[in-house]
Amino acid sequence: MLTDSPSIAPSPGAVRASGRSGLAQQLRTHRALLLVLLPALVIRLVLLASSAATPLQIEDEQHYAAIASNLVRTREFAFAPGELTSMRPPLYPAFVATLWTLAGREDPQVVRSVQLGLGLLLVVVTYGLALRLYSRREALLAAAVVAFYPSLLYAGVLVLTEVLFTTFVMGFVLLFLALLERPRALVAVTMGAVLGMAALTRSVLWPFPVVLLPLLFVVIRAPLRTRFAIAGCCFAGFVAIVGPWAVRNTRLQHTFTVVETMGGMNLRMGNYEYTPEDRMWDAVRLTGEKNWSYELGQTHPDVLSWTVGQKDKWAQRAAIAYMVDHPWITFRRSVLKFADFWGQEREMIAALQAGLYRPPRWFALLAMVSVLLAYPLVVLSAALGVGLAVPAERRAHWLIVAVIVFITAIHTIVFGHSRYHLPLVPFLAVYAAAAWTRGSWRTLVASPGTATVSIVLMVALVAGWSHEVLFRDAARIQALLQAWL
Repeated sequence: MLTDSPSIAPSPGAVRASGRSGLAQQLRTHRALLLVLLPALVIRLVLLASSAATPLQIEDEQHYAAIASNLVRTREFAFAPGELTSMRPPLYPAFVATLWTLAGREDPQVVRSVQLGLGLLLVVVTYGLALRLYSRREALLAAAVVAFYPSLLYAGVLVLTEVLFTTFVMGFVLLFLALLERPRALVAVTMGAVLGMAALTRSVLWPFPVVLLPLLFVVIRAPLRTRFAIAGCCFAGFVAIVGPWAVRNTRLQHTFTVVETMGGMNLRMGNYEYTPEDRMWDAVRLTGEKNWSYELGQTHPDVLSWTVGQKDKWAQRAAIAYMVDHPWITFRRSVLKFADFWGQEREMIAALQAGLYRPPRWFALLAMVSVLLAYPLVVLSAALGVGLAVPAERRAHWLIVAVIVFITAIHTIVFGHSRYHLPLVPFLAVYAAAAWTRGSWRTLVASPGTATVSIVLMVALVAGWSHEVLFRDAARIQALLQAWL
């Protein structure tokens, strides 16, 4: 019989030759990506070498390092031995502790080296996402944006969550695309698990299944039973990752706590009578009667016996009550928080201005100029791409937009900071690349009536930046110019 003939089975040598041929073909097909990755690698190696003697300067960095150090030494998630905490999401300190354990030393350079490597992985993942949604031309442009984006390069040398969180978010979206092509239980479980890891890195995404599960049910092209099963598998993967940590936190805090005990406090600081509207995240520095917890001490004399989680729940209830009682103030502040979230990227500039880092003057000026130019170009182009260059695979487009809108909405309610939009930059890069290659700017000029969504987004962004530059940050900008020019 023909099926029994040994001649139809290729020899091992033929298989290896075929594999080598396939790899060579892939390299030829995507060789332009190597032209992006090589200089991106060089830049990251230079940054790694130049940061060798740089200590942890930012308070959040120091918090993560303290928890990671305790994980290495005592296996406790705590700021100090015996003082267990839920104040930070667990995955990033665990990531740092794992790297330090493997390296045998508690050195920030170990973390920076891995994060800069993850930055290169993000370049490849962005390329793959744009390739699935558009074409090789858009993919290459999007990869180049992520490879050389100034604030992403800066994030790579900080012991903060941005790079790891962005990696998980991008992985989650790629798994969603795989699920669209072929609904499978294993892919759904893995996608839910990766979303769970993103939520344990940054808690903003732990409620996202409320959006994701209905979306899955709508976009999966399969019988009703299969859609239910896929959504269930996704949720099961998410719960398997987040659930054990939520149980640990709830037991420790004596109140239901999913990821961390900062959500209610942050909500309170962004929504009470003394919230500073020029820097809403700075409410943590207010003292005395203006402190966010002053009312708690006045109304609950037994507060010293409360857990941090119980205080967080009080803060959440107090913030919601204030928002309900003051709808106009809440609306005005939400507009300002939206503008802060999508505001100019100030982290590197602020750090240089504060003297946290002292690079050569020419490098500092180049860095500041590149930040100020790169962000408006990318985000305005992305606003055009979202409205005028929608990919053929609209279901993936809906998910990406849902992620962007969800994260923006959470920070618009709590308090916005330009640092928090950084994980969305790879998505912005993809849409910006599509706008550049598909003539969206020409379409905007020739037929503005077809670009209503894009025009609204661009007007909102420019209005926020103008208010920021001309009013809220005018004195700080003047001081910066006087110091550097």
